[in-house]
Amino acid sequence: MNDTQNVALHTPVMLSEAIEALQIKKGSWYIDATFGRGGHTQKMLELGANVIALDHDQEAIHFGTEHFSSEVESKRIVLLRYNFAELTKAVAQAEEQLSEKIEIQGILFDFGTSVDQLTSQERGFSFTGNGPLDMRMDDRLGVTAAQLLAVLSEAQLKEMFRDYGGEVAARAVAKAVVAERSRQPIETTQQLVQLISRVKHRRDRIHPATKVFQALRMVVNSEVDNIEQGLPQALQVLAEQGVIVTIAFHEGEDRIVKHTFKKWDQEQKGTAHPLVKPSIEEINTNPPSRSAKLRIFEKN
Repeated sequence: MNDTQNVALHTPVMLSEAIEALQIKKGSWYIDATFGRGGHTQKMLELGANVIALDHDQEAIHFGTEHFSSEVESKRIVLLRYNFAELTKAVAQAEEQLSEKIEIQGILFDFGTSVDQLTSQERGFSFTGNGPLDMRMDDRLGVTAAQLLAVLSEAQLKEMFRDYGGEVAARAVAKAVVAERSRQPIETTQQLVQLISRVKHRRDRIHPATKVFQALRMVVNSEVDNIEQGLPQALQVLAEQGVIVTIAFHEGEDRIVKHTFKKWDQEQKGTAHPLVKPSIEEINTNPPSRSAKLRIFEKN
C-alpha cells in the first residue's frame, strides 16, 4: 500500500478501540469479517498481523484486490468473497489456499455500512440521488428492496420499518406504500423518498427516509440472521485466549451480541468484557459514531 492508496481508505468508527481490543500479535492470523474499505485490515497489517478478510460485496473485494495487491501477493492477506455467516467455510478455503492450518487469534465484526455503499445511487442505498431500489450488498442474493415493497403486506411493512429502522411513522409509511403500489410499482429510490417525505412532512436532523432505507437494507441483506449464524462460528474457529470484537450501530444487532456473549460467559466459554462506547471527541468529529457499541469476548 502506498500513501495515495491509504488516503482512499474509509476510516472506521472506533478504530483504535477495536484494534486495541484485538491485542494484535505480530505474525499471527486475524479475521476481518467485514472488510468494507479495508480500514481495520490496514491497521492490523501495519501492526504485523496476517489477515483473512471477508466481504460479500464484490465491489469491496475488487477494491481490496487493487489496494492491497502486494499483501495479497505475499499472502499476508487472504481476501475472500464470503458473508461472515459462512465463516467456517471461509477459514477452510483460506487454509486450502495457504496449504496450512491457521490459528485465529482474533475476529472483528463491524456491522456498519461503508460510506461508499451508503452513497451508491446505482445500487439503491442512497436517498440523495435516484437509482433502482436494489440494496443488495451481494448481487447473488435473490430479493431486492423493490420486490419487498411489492409483496409484503401492510402489517409486515409496518413491522419491518418499526423493528429494523426504529421508524415512529412506520404505520403511516406502510399504508402509503400499499396505496402507492396499487397505482404503480415502487422501483426507484426517489419514488420511495418522495412517498416518505409526503407522509412525514417535516425534516428532522436526519433525512426523513433514513430509517426506512435502513430497515429495507437490513432485511434485504438478512443482516440480523447473519449475525446469529456468524457468532457461533467465530467462537468455533477462534484459538484459545483469542478475542472476538464487534461494533454494532443498531440496537437489534447489539442485543444479539450482548446476549450471546453473556450466555458464553455463563457457560464458562470465556469472558464477556464491559461495553465500550465512542469517545466524546470521536462523536464530535464523526457524528455517525454516536450510536456505535463495541463489545469484546475473550475465549478460554
